[in-house]
Amino acid sequence: MAQPEFTPFVELLDKIAGFCAQGDTATIMLVSDDNRMAQIHLDNGRIVFVLCRGRRGRDGLDILRTIQRARMSMDRPSVGNNEPLPWSTEAILDYLYGSITELPEGSSPASTLLAGVARRPAAAPEPVSKPSGKPALSEAQRAIFENTLATYIGPMAAIVCGDYFDEITDVRLLALKLAGEIPNADQAAKFKAEIIQALGIRL
Repeated sequence: MAQPEFTPFVELLDKIAGFCAQGDTATIMLVSDDNRMAQIHLDNGRIVFVLCRGRRGRDGLDILRTIQRARMSMDRPSVGNNEPLPWSTEAILDYLYGSITELPEGSSPASTLLAGVARRPAAAPEPVSKPSGKPALSEAQRAIFENTLATYIGPMAAIVCGDYFDEITDVRLLALKLAGEIPNADQAAKFKAEIIQALGIRL
């Protein structure tokens, strides 16, 4: 089945703002046109968790707001043990839209994003330098990483692994980076344990 076309990020933000206004609880999965994966967790309309390229909170938001086009899907709510973000949902959405350049200090009650909020084009992502002179991962190693990760994040594992396979050839670093894509800390620890056993490495 053909995958949906990539959509401008601001249009996806409009949809996410709509989910928030409706009080939805769900996990929103995003894959950008340059293969960056992100997750946004909603709890009764509040944005409570953000993960983008293994970065959470403010760091994840900073990367997420540079996405220009992406695909979006909805998944069942994730059971995580992460502390809620310290900003209101309105402030987070305004920051992603680009209508504010800094997140406010402290927390404030969540509120619905108003229509017509100012937007600005997202900044171009910085180029990622790829390692050189290092042996590439074997097909067997790639399969172990992808199949193990799929146990925790489903079919998105193929996209996530494909992204990191192009950048990282050190199996220890790769294991840590992929574990960072799993929002639940206990599941991330299990993933690392399975990789250690399968590849016979130490982290």
